Amino acid sequence: MSRLTKLDRLSAEEKKALVDDFRNAPEDSDFSPEVIALTYGFSLPWLQKKRCEGGGIPFFKPTSKTVLYKKKDVVEYVNSHRMQHTA
Repeated sequence: MSRLTKLDRLSAEEKKALVDDFRNAPEDSDFSPEVIALTYGFSLPWLQKKRCEGGGIPFFKPTSKTVLYKKKDVVEYVNSHRMQHTA
């Protein structure tokens, strides 16, 4: 049996509340990878991979085990990667 992730342990109401908190927060607010994954559909492994390899959303680590993203950095990253077509 596979191990549940932090996201798997949240109820639908908790997930909705986290997404709403992100959307209603000021631009300089800080959020965990779980909130970013829920809000934009990124996977937690993808966020972790980009933190290691580079090329992802800017982040900071206030402690050795805590990763946070600024809302404005996330929004800028998503907007800068919009596409007009797939060809």
